[in-house]
Order: sequence, then structure tokens, then C-alpha cells
Amino acid sequence: MMRALIVDDEPLARDRLRRLLGRLGGIEVVGEAGNATEACVAMRQIPDLVFLDIEMPGEDGIQLAHRLREADLPPAIVFTTAHADRALPASETAPAGYLLKPIEPAALTAAIERAARPNRCHQSRRPTLTVRLGREELRLGPEHVVAAMAEDKATHLYLLDPADGRRREAWIEPSLNELEERFDGQLLRLHRNSLVNAAQIHSVSHHDGQHRCHVHHLDEPLMISRRAWRSVRDALEE
Repeated sequence: MMRALIVDDEPLARDRLRRLLGRLGGIEVVGEAGNATEACVAMRQIPDLVFLDIEMPGEDGIQLAHRLREADLPPAIVFTTAHADRALPASETAPAGYLLKPIEPAALTAAIERAARPNRCHQSRRPTLTVRLGREELRLGPEHVVAAMAEDKATHLYLLDPADGRRREAWIEPSLNELEERFDGQLLRLHRNSLVNAAQIHSVSHHDGQHRCHVHHLDEPLMISRRAWRSVRDALEE
């Protein structure tokens, strides 16, 4: 199942594309946007695929595509337009497809198949974690994780909202071991009950024979076990 974002300033065009995608299957539309500003907010869902209209007021689709290519988790892009003469400028962003309106189902299917093929962008993608906060669903890269603590047979996650950077909290099912494996060493073990993003550590203190880790966005320091102290020290020295 691929996650898709539809960006088009025409509501009818968005509705038609959503209906076509619903008939094809294999695509979950996680958001819609009518301009580049709304699209950047919707990108917090970290879609795999963006259907991007070229002609939009303000920042056009080609300009937006260049920005999306700089994202930590760049999506595949399929341009949609009524103007065939925009294909050449659009090709500079290396899109997965280019669809002329009105979009035909066969052309849409072919574009999705191309977008699903592994490419350098897909291969460079870092692992993500999906977290639900009420009605919201966020997909987090390792840079959005502050720390995680095992509590009451669940994991208490402190995170930075991908949209605005504010600290938030969530209870998730994956264990600390699963988080370590998923992010492949990008989270640092402090204790058998805690992990931290090394980039969020601002200092380490020592008191009464116990090392403590002071972390940005956390109110209280985290204890560092004797077993973990050497790896924490080495990580900070790097």
C-alpha cells in the first residue's frame, strides 16, 4: 500500500483523482492540498507519492517539486497538468510520471507502477515510525525522536512534531529493542529502560556515583547505567 498526497488547486480535479485511485486500489490518499503552502503542511504525513499539479497560484508545482526533493524522506512525484508544453521543465525534477488531464486510468496505473520501482530516492530513505495521536497519524524519522522509555509493558515516546517541531508524547506498542532495530543504531541506549536520540543530548552530569543524561525537550535527566556509560561517552566524543 502506497501513501499518496494530492496537490491541485482545483477541488474537482482532486476529487476525480481520488475516485480514480480508489478504483485502482493499492493507494491510500493521506492528504490533499490546494497550493504549495498547504502541501508543505500535509507533508508531515510523509507520503510515498505526490500527485502534483504544475499550474497553481503562488509557488507552482515545479518549484515545489524542487523543494520536496530536498526532504529527508523525498516522495516519488507524478506531475498532473493540462499543458503538455510543461513536460520539459518538469523533467528537471526527475519525476516518476507525467499525466495529462483529464487523467486516464491506464496512464495513472502506469505512473503508479513507475513510482513504485526502487530508485535512488527510495534507497536513501531512512526508516520511519508511524504514531497515532488522537485522530492524527504522524510518520517519524529518527530525527523526530527525542527519547523512549519502557513503562508498564508499553513504550512512552517523546517526539518532535514534524510540522512545527514542538514536543509531543505518545504511547506506542513497539518495544525499545524493536525501536533500536528499526532505526539501526541511530538511537542510543542509556539504560535497559530507556533510549535517546544522541543529537538531543546537551550534557552529562555525575552525582552520587550516578551518571545522568540531560536531554533537550525533557524536563528531567535520564539515568545512565554503568553498562551503557562507555557507549554514551564514546557517542558524545564523536
